[in-house]
Amino acid sequence: MSQAVEQFGKYILLERLAAGGMAEVYLSKSTGAVGVNKFVAIKRILPQYSDHQDFIEMFKEEAKIAVNLNHGNVVSIYDFGVERAQFFLVMEYVEGRNLRQILNELKKTNTQFTIEQIVYMIKEVAAGLDHAHRCIDGTTGKPLNIVHRDMSPQNIMVSFEGEVKIIDFGIAKAETQMEATKAGTLKGKYGYMSPEQADGQSIDPRTDIFSMGIVLWELLANDRLFTSNSEAAILRKIRECQVPSIRKINPSVPPELERIVNKALAKDKSLRYQTAAAFHRDLNRFLNTQYPEFSPHDFSVFMKNAFSAAFLEQRRKLVEFAKIQSQPSSEDKTIVTQTDMRTPQRPPAYAPPAEAAEGEERLDLDTSTDIRVNLDNLKTPPKPSMPKVPGATDTNITQTRTSATGTFASGPGTMTRTPSSVSPMGTRTSIGRPAPSSSMEDITGIAMKAVGALLVVVGLWWGYTNFVAKKSPGKSGATAGLTPKPATAGNAQAAGTLQQTELAATSPEYTVTIYSNPGGARVVIDGNDTGEFTPVRKTVKANTPYSLRLVKEGYTDLVTTITPTYEAYSFTGTLQRLPRVASLIINIVNGGANPELRIAGVPVSIKPSGDAYLIQAEVGVKIQARNKTTGLSAETTITVPADQRKIVDLYLK
Repeated sequence: MSQAVEQFGKYILLERLAAGGMAEVYLSKSTGAVGVNKFVAIKRILPQYSDHQDFIEMFKEEAKIAVNLNHGNVVSIYDFGVERAQFFLVMEYVEGRNLRQILNELKKTNTQFTIEQIVYMIKEVAAGLDHAHRCIDGTTGKPLNIVHRDMSPQNIMVSFEGEVKIIDFGIAKAETQMEATKAGTLKGKYGYMSPEQADGQSIDPRTDIFSMGIVLWELLANDRLFTSNSEAAILRKIRECQVPSIRKINPSVPPELERIVNKALAKDKSLRYQTAAAFHRDLNRFLNTQYPEFSPHDFSVFMKNAFSAAFLEQRRKLVEFAKIQSQPSSEDKTIVTQTDMRTPQRPPAYAPPAEAAEGEERLDLDTSTDIRVNLDNLKTPPKPSMPKVPGATDTNITQTRTSATGTFASGPGTMTRTPSSVSPMGTRTSIGRPAPSSSMEDITGIAMKAVGALLVVVGLWWGYTNFVAKKSPGKSGATAGLTPKPATAGNAQAAGTLQQTELAATSPEYTVTIYSNPGGARVVIDGNDTGEFTPVRKTVKANTPYSLRLVKEGYTDLVTTITPTYEAYSFTGTLQRLPRVASLIINIVNGGANPELRIAGVPVSIKPSGDAYLIQAEVGVKIQARNKTTGLSAETTITVPADQRKIVDLYLK
């Protein structure tokens, strides 16, 4: 399709990413020396607002604030200027989506963030906020006292690589602002304001912490916190600050995380986290203690898999945009380039690689990681150098080298390519005209060829006998394997089983994290009790279905099948409480020091004497016990009425 791009000063505006009431953001490119390109995002004021002084001042203030920010969790500002009477900011381009867009896309596929992913994202945002709150003016050395005032999912960017960055300090308040915010004026998104912000009171960094508490609550609940059919009703809810218990909505949330959420959402500022650093510290401690195996790499893999189509399409676009060349400035500010995402057309300045066929262009995108290829077996041993015949000059010596496409003979200052053919033994033989040589050279060449042929024959015979010896244990020498074994159905079946085993051994493995709601459920995979409890992380074969059973006392067993289709795959199962429960006290006689007890086929921990096990009422439940040392065992099936307790004595024999 034909796509128009705009030359904007020393930048090329490639694609509009977003547009608001007074400004718009473009994916852009700056071209440096020797054609070095850098993709950036340019935010510029719309032409009709270029004379709006208040907006111009706010835009300048954003530049003054953001230019002092230098942190991995804050989008960097590279440049600020005016072009054709339009103010613009040049920002870091984040190849990804904002959090609101991500949530909308995940809902379409009925996918949710896991708890550790949510905590990781908010932790990263808190780190960026802490940097902004403590930022120093580079020109005066004084604190800027920045407050973002609009912390919401729309202003949190998450890249396909798993990076989390804060954007848009457009309405941030700093003490250096030229004109203070008028009393009663509200700035920011209503659903993410703090109570003091909704009242129009003075604000400080604790306002941003409250806003991030709202985002954290919503991610865990998978729902909005403060919402209504009118802005006035939303503001009234925020002022009242009635926050439902997150564990009642999502019981899988650990109590420690609920405490963190409640502290961030405290109505009284003095009870809230006083700094973003303290908020970050608690989130980081929770993540490290509750999910010690979590890695940002897992989050990156999740993002790439969840947005694989968008990720690959964006990479293709960037490859095409990289070919667009800057044009000299003129009255015409538009460059027209032909781009076709299915069959890319090359701009005049683009030269295809030499190995590509004419009229063909390849675009190979590989998103896999940690791939190692061993090329040692492909290396060709060096050939022994030919002895130089006494009396021969350099001009009479012809060097020969063999490649995959033929034999190249080179003399002084020349290179001649001769066709080649493959001999039955698999060696490549030149059929070109041999270079002139003396009789002594002919004799030497014939002798060396004879010796080489003899070595090849001996080597093949030796390799063949060793191969047969390995395949036929118990036989040796030339007698091993000389008499072929007749093919039978059993041999064919064994060969097929061996082939399947080899394929299974070479198939990739994925890391699977299994959660349950509530947690602490025993994990049984393919009928094998793992002895572990949720949350648990297992390494299994990729793209292979597994039978999963989650067992927890007082809940109905969850039985399902999972198929890990990507790395860092996660599954969360919700257990249902038993509709009618009963209690069972089990006494094991002759069980030894550490007997084994199974209820409904699943091993359970031995409880102290007198403690009861919860089982499903009015249903036959199999009880099994075994002495691990003597091997004595007992088994019985018990049915207990609802809300009743029964004592069972198991005599092992």
